[in-house]
Amino acid sequence: MEKISFKDGVSETLLINLYIRSLENKLPKPLLKDEFSGAVVDKIDYDFSKFDSSDMSRIGVIIRAKYFDDEIIEFAKNKERIVVVQVGAGFDTRPLRLEHACPNAVFYDLDLPDVIKFRDELVPKAKQNFSLACSMLETAWMDELVGKYPQTPFIFVLEGVSMYFEESEMKGFFLNLAKRFKGEVALDLLNIWCCKMMAKNHTKHDTLKYIKDAKTKFGIDDPRDIERWDDEGRIKYLKTGIMMDMYLNRWPFKARLMRFIPILKRSCTMSVYGLNLAQ
Repeated sequence: MEKISFKDGVSETLLINLYIRSLENKLPKPLLKDEFSGAVVDKIDYDFSKFDSSDMSRIGVIIRAKYFDDEIIEFAKNKERIVVVQVGAGFDTRPLRLEHACPNAVFYDLDLPDVIKFRDELVPKAKQNFSLACSMLETAWMDELVGKYPQTPFIFVLEGVSMYFEESEMKGFFLNLAKRFKGEVALDLLNIWCCKMMAKNHTKHDTLKYIKDAKTKFGIDDPRDIERWDDEGRIKYLKTGIMMDMYLNRWPFKARLMRFIPILKRSCTMSVYGLNLAQ
């Protein structure tokens, strides 16, 4: 087993997602089938058991992952080739999960160099699967990809990422994509209330309480505000999925009650945006 450590707490959150996916796959009828995460968990010397008592994250992580998997599969339909970029990929096994459902997809896993170092050692690669060791806020990787696939549609997936950046950083990221790519961006978003509450009450969250320095910074109430970031109309809001409206039988009772309070119901959503769709 390999003992791993990261330079910041945000990167450590990838272990939450990895472990929860491995637990889900052990269920008789998993919502998300991920036969690969368990093997990765078994390679890591880390106390994953501290996440066993999580209830909200346990289903939220799975719904989010399935939503993005389904979006990629839909995006890949009727296209000769697509490029999928996992931004803040962590130890996600999505390329392995989807390589048969999306044989026309090339997968890129982008994360900070210390994360990619461990990822390349621990997570097997799909056939068309490559790593990018850099910050998502840099633009050299964008120029590299658009130069390599100039006519290919891209889909960028940010799973459990946006809330750890400042709004100005997310705006800059979206605008840099809009300058270069045609395709979609799919990401999960916290509303402003949830972002503030998680930042203030970090120690009460069912999983983040075990991780230091993973402070939430960015929340947004109207997902259409991201479309308004670009005066040139290159970013188009497409749709939003409300996490608490999905798979109600899997949520704990307290979550089903929370659904009746709008600000709680919309605390975490998944939104999809188009890039240069009119071109």
